[in-house]
Amino acid sequence: MSKAAADLAEDTQAQIIEAATERFRHYGYRKTTMAEVASDCGMSAGNLYRYFESKSDIGAAVSIAWFEALHQTVRAAIAQPGLSARQKLEAYVLAVNRFTVESLRNTPHIQEMVDFLCEERRDLVEQHLNTCHEIVVAILEEGVKRGAFRIADISTSARAVLNAIVRFEYPPLLALSGETNFGEEARAMVSLIVDGLSGDPAEAPT
Repeated sequence: MSKAAADLAEDTQAQIIEAATERFRHYGYRKTTMAEVASDCGMSAGNLYRYFESKSDIGAAVSIAWFEALHQTVRAAIAQPGLSARQKLEAYVLAVNRFTVESLRNTPHIQEMVDFLCEERRDLVEQHLNTCHEIVVAILEEGVKRGAFRIADISTSARAVLNAIVRFEYPPLLALSGETNFGEEARAMVSLIVDGLSGDPAEAPT
């Protein structure tokens, strides 16, 4: 395939993903059909299948784009100059929360995408969680180097942090919380986490 043909195929795939994202946002994943996505792109359903073999493949592509946007948002938040490790941890939690809350507002059918991922593409969820783990590990490593944290097992501690903040990033839990002041709660949670990370690991229960 020539570079021009490859670029055209990539542009077409991007167009399909954008159209599908809009369909999923307004009508939900379950109700959306391949024919509707094709129509939105001004192509036949047969042509659509040249780029994606199934709706599941399109759903995966939309989910990957969402995860990548979330990761970029988080990395930008913690890359601000002059932040301490504690501030980066807080920035991480707040960025994840704000991104997900905004997604809930703009995508009333987001739960269908959550269900799709859990039922059909758990591998994408695992990849997302691994990326989040890597980001938090880097923050904790920096805190240890600066003497702000005292951690015996950084990888395990990072997973504990991620488990502790699920309330601020899992769509179904956020949807049940209404207009809760997540910022205030998130800061309180980070303070509690940092107090634990700043203690003596030898005193932790075994």
